[in-house]
Amino acid sequence: MFSLIINIYYMKQFIYFFLLISYTTFSQNFDKVDKIVLEYPRFSKIENLALRIDTDFSKDEEKVRAAFFWLAKNIRYDLNQYYNPKGRSFKFSYSNEIEKEQKLEAAKNKIIDKTFKTKKGLCEEYAQSFKKVCSLLNIEAAVIKGYTRNSPYDIGRFVSETNHAWNAVKLNDKWIILDPTWSAGYLMNGKWTRKFNPYFYNIPKDKIFKTHLPEESIWILRFGRITKKEFYNQPIYGQEFLASTIELISPKNGIIKIKKGENIVLKFKNLSEKASMLYNYKNHNYAKRPILKSENNITTLTILNPLRNSELFLFINNRTALQFKIE
Repeated sequence: MFSLIINIYYMKQFIYFFLLISYTTFSQNFDKVDKIVLEYPRFSKIENLALRIDTDFSKDEEKVRAAFFWLAKNIRYDLNQYYNPKGRSFKFSYSNEIEKEQKLEAAKNKIIDKTFKTKKGLCEEYAQSFKKVCSLLNIEAAVIKGYTRNSPYDIGRFVSETNHAWNAVKLNDKWIILDPTWSAGYLMNGKWTRKFNPYFYNIPKDKIFKTHLPEESIWILRFGRITKKEFYNQPIYGQEFLASTIELISPKNGIIKIKKGENIVLKFKNLSEKASMLYNYKNHNYAKRPILKSENNITTLTILNPLRNSELFLFINNRTALQFKIE
């Protein structure tokens, strides 16, 4: 007889602290699907949601979007549970692998049932609920556990335990990445605001590793190549920046080391000359304007006399775009 203890709150959940308004999104247009789903009731059973989706839509792409959109619009992030992680562990015994899987599935269903009754949850609840809806619709999906970063403090600081959960779903024989938690809203000044963010539905393949790093290598190999060190050493990318066509050419490292008398120089591609650029340091009240020079679609940004041993915040059109450590 074996025993297994599962701690559901094994991860510190991160939420983007930025207002989630994009410049340009890469997602497919699902306006018609979203409009229909907005008329759905606040289902208390996941089976009822799956049945309604299966009745209203014929294409798997539409069904997946409908499930994702409903969850993001109706499940509220549970800040109380986030700040007070209690009662999220359970244990059970099993005699063989079949019994183990059955009991694990029962535990997940219990989590999902509670989520639909309370309309609240953390990333595990969002991810497990999305996977369950897809399963009921006979669509292959998975829960991915891994790592995310939230502030310059996290740059270069590796953690051993996963801190987030999101999803992958297979459509037209290709896997796409979705994060219903980060699409549901944002935290600002200690309060959670529901605001749907389309960017995290089908995250662009070339930008997944800027925000999400799967724990299992199979998910990394399916979307590219990156090491844990490379992931943690990146700058912190704001969603608005990622949702745009702007590209950071240099520096690629999130830790900018400067010597006395040196300036900070960043280079961008596809940055509009009309874009408003500001920067600030941690615990400083006022933002400043950098020096900008554009040539052949390449913009060079220069910060004179930078503050060392601090954190640098770069804003584009008054939205947090990039964050660095300055040493």
